[in-house]
Amino acid sequence: MRLTNTAERYGAVAQTLHWVTVALFAAIFALAWIQDGLPLSPEKIRLINLHKSVGVTILVLAVLRLVWRWYSAPPVLPAGMAGWELQLAHASHVALYVVLLAQPTIGILHSAAANFPVVVFGLFTLPALIDPSEEVKVILGQAHYWLANAILALVAVHVLAALRHHFVVKDAVLKRMLPAVGKGKGG
Repeated sequence: MRLTNTAERYGAVAQTLHWVTVALFAAIFALAWIQDGLPLSPEKIRLINLHKSVGVTILVLAVLRLVWRWYSAPPVLPAGMAGWELQLAHASHVALYVVLLAQPTIGILHSAAANFPVVVFGLFTLPALIDPSEEVKVILGQAHYWLANAILALVAVHVLAALRHHFVVKDAVLKRMLPAVGKGKGG
C-alpha cells in the first residue's frame, strides 16, 4: 500500500492516522464514562490523567492529520454526487477537524482553570495556558461536556454516511479508508 493518498483511495499514513484517532476517541469516551462514575480516589485521578494524556495525543494527531491532508490531498469524491451531498461531506469533515482541535484544547484550558496540571503519560507536564479561575473552569467544563455530545453526533453522522455510501449508494467511499480492502470496483 502506498503511503500517500491517490485520487481513488487513502494511503497508509492517512488510514493509520484515521483509525488510531477512532481508537483513541473510543478510549477517551470510555475513560470519561468510567471516571465519572467513580468517587474521588487515586484510581479516579489516574483515569483522569490518562484521559488528559489521550486528549493531548488526539490533539497532536489532529494537527498531523491536517498537515498530512495538506501534503497529500484526499481522494476525490465520486462523480455523480449531488451538490448538497458534496457540501455536507465538506461541512462534516470541517466540523470533525474543528472538534478534533477544539475539544482537547478546551480540556487543557479547563485543567489549567481548575489548577490541575496536564501530565502527559507521566513524561512531561504541559504549561498552564491560563490562570486558575473557578468561573472559567465552570464555563470550560460545560463547553467540554457539550462538545463531547456534538462529537458523538458528528461521529454518528460520519459513520452513517459511510455506511450509506457502502450499502445504499454502493460506491467505494467506505472501502477507500479500509486498510485491508484492495482495489476493487471503484477503488
